[in-house]
Amino acid sequence: MASKNISDLIFIKWFIGVIFFLIFMIILNYFGFISSFINNDASYITSLIVIIFIYFSIKVGVELFYLRFRYENINILHLKLLNKSHEDILATLRLFEDSKNYDDQTIHTYITSKIQNNSIKENFEYSLISKLNTGWLVADGLLKLGLIGTVIGFIIMLSAITEIDGFDFTMMKEMLQNMSGGMEVALYTTLSGLVTSILLTIQYSYLEHYTYKIFHICNTCLSYYSELNTND
Repeated sequence: MASKNISDLIFIKWFIGVIFFLIFMIILNYFGFISSFINNDASYITSLIVIIFIYFSIKVGVELFYLRFRYENINILHLKLLNKSHEDILATLRLFEDSKNYDDQTIHTYITSKIQNNSIKENFEYSLISKLNTGWLVADGLLKLGLIGTVIGFIIMLSAITEIDGFDFTMMKEMLQNMSGGMEVALYTTLSGLVTSILLTIQYSYLEHYTYKIFHICNTCLSYYSELNTND
């Protein structure tokens, strides 16, 4: 029961974080900051950053939702191996084997494998962790998109200066409006890229933490399972 409560908290903690973030966004929207971000970005990079961030945040949530069952089952297997309960061990292993999730099947294959070497261990670690690489790449990409928006904003500002033919008040007013538009693009895209990159990095760090916990528990289960079969 304790294992189930802990595993449920894995997803609940992430979900609570999302709720607080949404409340914060609603407050910002109430004061008009969100519409200002979207409407004043002539490059549309801010909108692209937000869409990418939402998509990969949902992916993290889905991964955590299924990971909590994996975490619970691997802890149950660890407990059964400590108690040397053969029937319960086989029943728990069958949960991994019958699962439609690739990671669960990989765990079953790894623990029940009769061959043990560093290569197999490294391949197993890679199979669990490799999907996180995309998240790290995207988190870094969001920051890069923000920097691209900064460059585009400064280009807009400079283009406003180069188009000046005279120095009448109408021309100066138009120039300042164009320059402020370029500055808004630079600041908004930089801010959105920086914030979303940090938030996505936090989410993937959280996912990685529990993925590695499962990996280490699997290694412990492997040693107990191998020892149990050798004694038999």
